[in-house]
Amino acid sequence: MLKKYGYAVLVFLPVMIMLAWVGTIETERNMGREVVVRLQGYDPRDLLSGHYISYQINWDETDCEQFENGVCPRAAFERRGRFYVPEDRAAALDKAVRNTNNTAEMVFSYKRGFKPYALKLLVNGEEWNARAGR
Repeated sequence: MLKKYGYAVLVFLPVMIMLAWVGTIETERNMGREVVVRLQGYDPRDLLSGHYISYQINWDETDCEQFENGVCPRAAFERRGRFYVPEDRAAALDKAVRNTNNTAEMVFSYKRGFKPYALKLLVNGEEWNARAGR
């Protein structure tokens, strides 16, 4: 009897740990408020080979008034990041970000003391996924 329950615990323990981890990340993400950060430069090879955009944050063109005390929390954000895109939309995003007339921004969920989470990519102020369907 004890052996039967022992196996059940061994099987479900990793699942419970994973659920707790995902729940913690989701809670942290939902606690933050949305902030928009301007992006600069990306490596098109990353997009075409790995289906993600490798971006850098441009703090000089970011509105720091949206943060506490009007100061950009540069240390809280990683200088470089990745934003993954579906394979079938990678070429459309590549074309959009290569156009120098377009501005790229990332919406993050940010709460002081917690890791910022990238939520969505904006191209010219519009959510990129919405633009891809056109």
